[in-house]
Amino acid sequence: MVLKGDHGFFTWLVILTIAWLELIILWRILYSEILYSDKQCEKASCFKGKDHQFAHSGGLSDSARPIDIALWHNWNNLGACKNLKFFGGRIWRGAVKYRENMNGHKAVCLDGNIRPVPGNCLVYSFGVKNDWSFEDAMMKYGCEVYGFDPSIIEPKQTGVRKFIFYKIGLQGKDEVNKRGWEMKSLRSIMKLLGHENRIIDVLKMDIEESEYEAIPNMIDTGVTEQIKQIALETHNFSMDEKDRERYHFKYKQMWKLEKHGFVRFNSQAAMGTARLNHIANISDFYCYEIAWYNPKYYFV
Repeated sequence: MVLKGDHGFFTWLVILTIAWLELIILWRILYSEILYSDKQCEKASCFKGKDHQFAHSGGLSDSARPIDIALWHNWNNLGACKNLKFFGGRIWRGAVKYRENMNGHKAVCLDGNIRPVPGNCLVYSFGVKNDWSFEDAMMKYGCEVYGFDPSIIEPKQTGVRKFIFYKIGLQGKDEVNKRGWEMKSLRSIMKLLGHENRIIDVLKMDIEESEYEAIPNMIDTGVTEQIKQIALETHNFSMDEKDRERYHFKYKQMWKLEKHGFVRFNSQAAMGTARLNHIANISDFYCYEIAWYNPKYYFV
């Protein structure tokens, strides 16, 4: 026998239980990336030191295991940037639903001194193709934006504000490649534009594996000292066992940025579906969006 008072009590108990379960589900959704990142860190024994760099028992070296390299791609170092914002991006309806089918959005850190100052910021964007939502977003934010892509004639921009476009590609040396594209190093491009003494607030790269030549050159020429933030889409178009040596080579070129002091503040798989990484023997993605900042400008 249930009394009137008991009925009211049980009704409220059910309501509170449902509300509590909804909060738990919401919390799981919001912090799924954190939980995933922590699990990955446990597997690789990673830690967040003073310099926020990924490390594990084997050390990120020439002998790093493929599984460690795969986990290194996944590691997003949450907490390195307190105020992270994504700029640009669009819905790509042709793909299997993943992260709401967003593609082309780039992470930018808006913390203190590393933040691009509206009205006084410079953005270089390499790899425009048919999506310039990032460039548009950075212009609306208040930055001077330069877009580069040797594979297209010129983007058909709409609106009053337009970014400056050059049909030039980024790599480690100056040349006209086999496709007839004009390719240059970052140092040469900055000289061409009269920006030798400028600071690049955000350098975006989506250049289909040319990053593996461009990054070492940027470090060797010292031009990284003039870059505050880098937003890079990495590419591993082949993850078959026969490409093991190339897989290690690509990873080592990107790792040079962190060895050089750059701090990662975001990493996520680019839009698409996971495939088997035969080299590391795990489910993995061909492309990752990774962002770093230069601590030289963060800790001023």
